[in-house]
Amino acid sequence: MSIGFFTFYSQEAGVGQGYYSAVDPPGTSGIVTVSTDSLTGPVRLVITRYNGLSTFELDVPGGKEYGISITQIQSIGILNISGATATGSFSVSLPE
Repeated sequence: MSIGFFTFYSQEAGVGQGYYSAVDPPGTSGIVTVSTDSLTGPVRLVITRYNGLSTFELDVPGGKEYGISITQIQSIGILNISGATATGSFSVSLPE
């Protein structure tokens, strides 16, 4: 069984927003999915990780959806790297 959440986002140009932060090391494993509406974007998905593991960054163009299974999650955020408001959705699924 897993715990998950889903939300829509709307972020102005250049704005970053955190959506998840692990309280205790070593973090958790999970599946992170981000999508960007077709007439907006791109946005950058940023996942920081515990234990010196490299930060994961992925630019998601407008009209696309990407998902990743990743371990030792410390925090998850989205940065709008476009010149206008970006909208889309974001979800995280974490094992119990």
